[in-house]
Amino acid sequence: MGARDADGATSVNINDLLDSGRWSGFQKLILALMSLAYLTDGIANQSLGLAIPALMRDWGLPREAFASIAAVGLLGLTLGAVIGGMLGDRIGRRMMMILSTGLFGLMTMAQAWATNPTELLILRFLDGIAIGAMIPNGAAMISEFTPKRERALALAIGMTFIAVGAMVSGIIGAWIIEPHGWQGLFLVLGGLAVVSACMLLLLLPESPIYLANSGASQEQLQAIARRCGLPVHDRQITANVPAAASTHRTPIAVLFTADVASSTIFLWIAFFFCLLANYAMFSWVPAMLAGLGFALSYTGLGMTSLSFGGLVGGMGSGWLIKTFGSKGTVLTLAAGGVVMALVLGLLIRAQISSLGIILTMLAIIGFFTAGLLNGLYTFSAFIYPDHARGTGVGSAAAAGRVGAIASSYAGVAALSIGGASSYFLLISGALALSLLSVALIKKHIPAATQD
Repeated sequence: MGARDADGATSVNINDLLDSGRWSGFQKLILALMSLAYLTDGIANQSLGLAIPALMRDWGLPREAFASIAAVGLLGLTLGAVIGGMLGDRIGRRMMMILSTGLFGLMTMAQAWATNPTELLILRFLDGIAIGAMIPNGAAMISEFTPKRERALALAIGMTFIAVGAMVSGIIGAWIIEPHGWQGLFLVLGGLAVVSACMLLLLLPESPIYLANSGASQEQLQAIARRCGLPVHDRQITANVPAAASTHRTPIAVLFTADVASSTIFLWIAFFFCLLANYAMFSWVPAMLAGLGFALSYTGLGMTSLSFGGLVGGMGSGWLIKTFGSKGTVLTLAAGGVVMALVLGLLIRAQISSLGIILTMLAIIGFFTAGLLNGLYTFSAFIYPDHARGTGVGSAAAAGRVGAIASSYAGVAALSIGGASSYFLLISGALALSLLSVALIKKHIPAATQD
């Protein structure tokens, strides 16, 4: 771990120290801050889906009129994930976390003043760019502050808070939408993200690995290493990547080197179909329930049930991956989602459509799909080297967002063609294709050792 450099000074590798060190309270605070950011990401991301039934009523428009608005928001997410990941590798994780969280909060609030679909579409696009930019930088920050043996668990915990945010948004929506309308919903949900950005500005430090790779001073590195409780003892701090290959020169070509190229391709395909299924649910579950005849005050409960299952599944997936390895765990969770979505579609086709049954099944589907999604983010943070982690996670997330864009049209088309039963058949098929792609990913985290 320590070595003599050319000047006789002792050096220490920050990657080795972080990988093998204890998980200090300060490092867990970073996870808590990232979880808070992901919470507000999930809240803001679901705001449109919650607002659509009320917007349909107030603007006198059919649900098909909102497909393009949902799609352009997801296009923003796609661009934001790529651009945000690359910028995070260039200008720092901390700065991108603060800017992106603040921006999507402000853009969500601004939607309260939209007076027509065009204005809402523009604001949703800007909102989506910021939401997308935050995700890869949060994943990189968690990875770079967490010991290797706990990394899968930490990533699962952080990502799970996106589902927690969606669940919270459903609860807030059920409380706000009737008395204060969709305007009040956008103001409250966006305001929570602005508060989160202020907290990040005050409390969030920069990643020590990013600092080491970007040529930060030894004083900065020593200070952050000590806050993490790492035994540096005034030694020269180095990193796995030399200065000549610093984070400021990260090429996207690193995602297609011989050792990761096939994993990159199948990871992107798996993300595409996983996000298609997830966003088909998050964008259209409230409208689906409204189409079955349930009151607006109940439609948000579908989002809450789905997200509650996602919370349990997301948390559980981290422990399962740590214990049993990533590949078998993720394949099992994907298979569960395929089966349960198909079963719910068949139940609705058989005219079994009580709210209690639907909400219970949505929670079970959420359990499996959140586990699948968290597993994919764990893969993406594990596959790529430190100096390209933001780019790798962002590119994989962007591939998923293309699937999410497709979900805006696929979801409403399935509802229009065959109602709720066809809608869940679409979700089951998308999850099946994601499962197949996961099976073809070569790089994975083995059980127990996490090597």
